[in-house]
Amino acid sequence: MRTSHLGALRALEAALRTGSFRSAADDLGVTTAAVGQQIRGLEEFVGCQLFVRKPSGAMPTVAAIGVASELTAGFGSISTVLESLKEPVLNNRLSLSTSLAIAEYWLTPRLPNFYAICDQFDLRIDTTHRLVDLRSEEFDFVIRFGPKPDDTQDSVFLFDGCVVPICTPEFAAQYGLSESATSLEGVPLIHVKEETTDPSWLNWARWSKKYGLEYEERATIPEFPRLSSGLRGAKEGLGIVLCGMVESFSALADGSMVMPFGGKSATRSEFSYRLVSLRGRARTKTQNDFRDWMADEADAYRDEVKCLLDR
Repeated sequence: MRTSHLGALRALEAALRTGSFRSAADDLGVTTAAVGQQIRGLEEFVGCQLFVRKPSGAMPTVAAIGVASELTAGFGSISTVLESLKEPVLNNRLSLSTSLAIAEYWLTPRLPNFYAICDQFDLRIDTTHRLVDLRSEEFDFVIRFGPKPDDTQDSVFLFDGCVVPICTPEFAAQYGLSESATSLEGVPLIHVKEETTDPSWLNWARWSKKYGLEYEERATIPEFPRLSSGLRGAKEGLGIVLCGMVESFSALADGSMVMPFGGKSATRSEFSYRLVSLRGRARTKTQNDFRDWMADEADAYRDEVKCLLDR
């Protein structure tokens, strides 16, 4: 392939990856017309149609879809080569994107264990809920909560998501909450706006139906925007909250919070937490060590959660 067609191939890759000429143009920093012209020129060169143009937009043909993954992987390899030709960076540097909850409740308490084996570790953490694009952003790893990623990415399974009702021991005693409870009537319930698209995540109405407890909607309820805020409210004795295991594990482990309905009231999610990186990108020894360490820490955590739920 002549070098002059690399730009056209980049336009094709972006259009296939983003789903439209307009989104590809935004991704590449050019006009929509420029993307269309590049792809039309490529069609003339290869002698086949790559997109069917319709009033509603351009749809990729079977031929175009068939080369999508190879194109993305190819440009990923070019990016890796360019990075390797730049001035060398410190081999101990690592950039990670994750949610605030994972950073605060799960990763930070465990980081001293990694510094014990890699004391010159230079970690840069970005906390966000947006979906980071590893192809265009300079992150070595992201921790994602979701389904298994596609073949352009490597992933290490960490642990499943889990939602469980928790409260203080005093609150459970005050309202007579136990594994034999049959109703939530009169029990102050803390509600949290759903922060995930996981189809198996539960609110109080779905949880009570799943576990056979009587429940009725109430006109006045405390509602928090985040699980961390709902957890704080429960710690202050405002009510019982459906909380993620990541956020609640340390409080359950030290006994300041309890699962009044027992470990069987915990519901595993369809989504899971994974350490994700771009396939084919070269890694430093520190990055490989971090990846292996994360896998070991997650393995130990899964055992700890199992013991907690089996009490």
